[in-house]
Amino acid sequence: MFKNYIKVTFRNIIKSKWYSLINVIGLTIGITGSLLIYLHITTELSFDDFHSDSVYRVTRSSDTSSGLDFEANVPYPIIKSLNTDFPQIEKATLYNLDQEPVLNIDGEKFKLENSIFADSNFFDVFDFKVISGNVKSALGQPNNLLLSKKTAELYFGEGDPIGKKVKYNQLELEVAGVFADVPRNSSIQFDVIVSYPTFSSDYLGGLDITSWNMSAEGYAFVKLNANASQLDAEEQFRVSMKKYYSEESYNRRHFHLQPASDIHFDAKWNNNAVNSTSLIALGVIGAFLIFIGCVNFINLSTALAVKKSKEIGIRKTLGASKKQLVGQFLGETFLITFVSAILSIGITERVIPIFNNSFSKSLEFNIFQNVNILLFILLLVVVVTLIAGIYPALILSGYNPIKALKTNIHSQSTGSLFLRKGLIIFQFLISQILIICTIVISSQMDFFTNKSLGFDKEAILNIAMPDSDADKLDRFREQLIVGTGIKNASFSLGEPMSTNTFETNYRLTEDQSELHNRVIIKVGDIHYKDTYGLTLLHGRWFTEADEKAAEQLFETRQEEGQLTYIVNEEGARTLGFANPEDIVGKYITTGVGDISAEVIGVVKDFHLTSLHEKIDPAVLVHFPQFYYNTGVKISMENSREAIAHIEESFNNVYPESMFEYTFIDDSIQEFYTNESQTFDLLKLFSGLSIFISCLGLLGMISFIVAQRTKEVGVRKVLGAGVMSIVLLFTKDFMALVLVAFAIASPIAWYVMDSWLGNFAYQIDIKFWFFALAMLISVIITFITIGFQSFQSAISNPVDSLRDE
Repeated sequence: MFKNYIKVTFRNIIKSKWYSLINVIGLTIGITGSLLIYLHITTELSFDDFHSDSVYRVTRSSDTSSGLDFEANVPYPIIKSLNTDFPQIEKATLYNLDQEPVLNIDGEKFKLENSIFADSNFFDVFDFKVISGNVKSALGQPNNLLLSKKTAELYFGEGDPIGKKVKYNQLELEVAGVFADVPRNSSIQFDVIVSYPTFSSDYLGGLDITSWNMSAEGYAFVKLNANASQLDAEEQFRVSMKKYYSEESYNRRHFHLQPASDIHFDAKWNNNAVNSTSLIALGVIGAFLIFIGCVNFINLSTALAVKKSKEIGIRKTLGASKKQLVGQFLGETFLITFVSAILSIGITERVIPIFNNSFSKSLEFNIFQNVNILLFILLLVVVVTLIAGIYPALILSGYNPIKALKTNIHSQSTGSLFLRKGLIIFQFLISQILIICTIVISSQMDFFTNKSLGFDKEAILNIAMPDSDADKLDRFREQLIVGTGIKNASFSLGEPMSTNTFETNYRLTEDQSELHNRVIIKVGDIHYKDTYGLTLLHGRWFTEADEKAAEQLFETRQEEGQLTYIVNEEGARTLGFANPEDIVGKYITTGVGDISAEVIGVVKDFHLTSLHEKIDPAVLVHFPQFYYNTGVKISMENSREAIAHIEESFNNVYPESMFEYTFIDDSIQEFYTNESQTFDLLKLFSGLSIFISCLGLLGMISFIVAQRTKEVGVRKVLGAGVMSIVLLFTKDFMALVLVAFAIASPIAWYVMDSWLGNFAYQIDIKFWFFALAMLISVIITFITIGFQSFQSAISNPVDSLRDE
């Protein structure tokens, strides 16, 4: 009997090969899309799961005049407190993130992407693997360096790199160990570790790394004792920090422990955090892809039921039970689903590299090494078989054999017709929600690109400088500025909208309270305003005399040296000046050395970071020892000559360093990497869902046209025109589109309004977004069903009525 069921199943599939093909294609695309989404979600959820559950990152929050401020970086001296004041902590470590240093090996230069300074407890806290070398000892002594396995092989081949001498920026170091490559699902990425005793204030341009009021790129992690809790350790901060802060400062500072597994998702302390809501949304889209494929199967199966009615009647007459018929029809569904799953596996294997390259992901598809992937595919096969097959199987097996043999059964029965319309509405509903969301996100992405940021971003190159030596910078500028296509150049610590800044607190000098207003320090020279197009509203800009005085203060340590400050509008308002002009001439004190200086000007507010955040208070200042970036404004008409001249000038002054540049408009786009990837994924899976829906519509209209062939012939004989025939088939579907749109619009509005709430600066959701989505849906629907309708409308009625 089983053999007979298999034979009948294959016959039925071949007999309805066009509809079977539609089902296979729809389910294959749905399973493939769901499989990619599953791999993406599981990869994101696996971040940092290889560390012990007792590993936490130390974070902090501060009460400021503008609210609660969250920071992941910590003051550098906190590591001593963590190691001595906390009985709850088994081990503590601190590392400093170093951005794009240059490694010089025997005169050959390499730019490093990920590098850190780390102390001797680093490998005791984290579960990164060591391959060779006494890394604990090496990280406890100055001038040592560790390499990842791939980095060691890249620079030293198959030989043993331990003992080799290298130059790291301006530091002379020795390779002391090799560690295993950092897993891709680690929030901390690094290829090189420099021993923490090598790190000093001089490396940070003179910033005091022993100050509890200064933080840059230092991050602390702890491993708690087995019997200690997160709450106990956080309570200990309230006790221990009293020793290091005044009472006022202590009361507004709070330290926290964040589980390592939360780092990847917690936006409070991670600007590049993955939005868990977006993962949920992708998971829902994956489920919709599967369900839309199932909807196609159900609709076509119930519509084709009339063709199987005689087969069912005969089988029932010969004694077949309802259970046997349900089993056979579920078997047909299982076979189609199984074939679709096999095709999906092959397609996924092929598209994974393309997907990773397109979306900057690192998904791995090892179906025989990762049992979870295999179980997921098997689960999909079972779920799809039941969802797609159970209803048609119950409907078909429930036919009355007498009615079935008399051909009194038709596909337009009230129950099945209502179900099919409901499922088609659901397909349109999902598609329209995705279309509206895509339009809104696209508009927000355009807003990111086109919104005025308060400074120029076009045709400006950013160059990382090897050091801040004043003589070299002067020589570089002298050679640079005379080149063709060079409009201006400025030395700074990063462009206006950059992560290359540092934060501190500030106050009016006459206010004797503690420093408690958060402020961003922007370091720039006298050419900064003109290079980046900042707008000076009140007062004056820096002069050469101001810059010389700053050099005397920081480099020669002469008492007559002094600073001058320029603040943005928000910086003035935060200190209580409703009219920003009134702050000019006042003295303010910042947490950088507690230096008090005169405010000589106010610039128009400009964005310091992404549009997720409001504009923060900012102080612009001359810190010549922090001139680690050069911004060069060029003419795009002579861009090649200009860039070639910049490189030549750089190599003349810094022959041992590597010349690299980025356009700052490209750097700004990196602030929105997560949104850009979400948008691209949404476009991809929206397109897939719409395509699957169109396949179902194509199958349905093909069946309906075939069923109503004689009706069309009669109508044409009675004088019906082509357009009236086309409208006969399209009007019902257009009505379903309208019903779906009415339901989809408020849902899409709610979802997008919640998403836009993540941005301090956002677009308004406009009526035309919905109108455009409706128009797209109507056009897609009309194209899908219009061709078949038109073919039927222009057919010869004689052919359709010949057999009547």
